[in-house]
Amino acid sequence: MTTTQESLSASKPTPKSIFASRTFWGALLTLLVAIAPKVGEMVDNKKVDGASISQLVVLFGTSTLTILGRIDAKRPIYTPDGLPGLNKSDFQS
Repeated sequence: MTTTQESLSASKPTPKSIFASRTFWGALLTLLVAIAPKVGEMVDNKKVDGASISQLVVLFGTSTLTILGRIDAKRPIYTPDGLPGLNKSDFQS
């Protein structure tokens, strides 16, 4: 059994802080990059319109769903052969 398979067969995964999650930081940084131009535009124009607000709501909502999905994740995932990460064969004994 490989080290990867041994770690996967452990009965309980080691918990990790949300702040150690690359998914969390990726979602947060993507949100910041996405809202910055819209907020800058609203400040420059000194105008807040419905379209801008709706875009910001959607951005916050989708980022929140991404983070909640990471928090609720219980099953490990695998990537296709040749890509970084575990492969499906790593999970088979």
